[in-house]
Amino acid sequence: MFSTKFSTALLMCLAAISFERSAFAADTVHYGVKESQPRVGTTVPKEIVKAGAIPLNKSYSELTAEQKEALNAEYDHMAPGDEPPFPVKGLFPIYKAIARAHETLDLANRGEISFNVLIDSQGNPKSVEIVHTPNDEIAQVAVTTIMSQKYKPAVCAGKPCSMQLPLHAELIGSTSNISDSNTPGVFSTQVHSIPGK
Repeated sequence: MFSTKFSTALLMCLAAISFERSAFAADTVHYGVKESQPRVGTTVPKEIVKAGAIPLNKSYSELTAEQKEALNAEYDHMAPGDEPPFPVKGLFPIYKAIARAHETLDLANRGEISFNVLIDSQGNPKSVEIVHTPNDEIAQVAVTTIMSQKYKPAVCAGKPCSMQLPLHAELIGSTSNISDSNTPGVFSTQVHSIPGK
């Protein structure tokens, strides 16, 4: 009798933990870039650059209110109605360049890569500060791509203004266990990755 009660209680605890994990996984959304070709032994390209909660293939005007709010959260003092700068073609060209450089180096470098990009009131990049990088070559490829993009300027009190744009990513190695989902572009933890073509 004790073992039946214990087993039932254990099953209920496991079910509750499983429910909590699935609820957490449903809230975990990020975007990234997959390797250009799957590794030997698989047909599914793995994610090699993990970005943030902002879709990579959308312009600022295409972002949802929640996504714009997540972008604004990167700033300490964003007044209501103000907007941060944003790449006109979206974030994908920048993150794709980072992914290709990462892949060229055989995914040997892992870890955070981040930049602060100063965008002027006309939407031109003026400077890039490399905040953190696991590899200088990857950072230089990223800087070149960042400086070649056109940006929507920031808006301060209704007027275009100069503002920094923070960019962050995580370089993931080939042994990543983020997902083995067989659905192209969408991982089981609601990760949205764009295959690099």
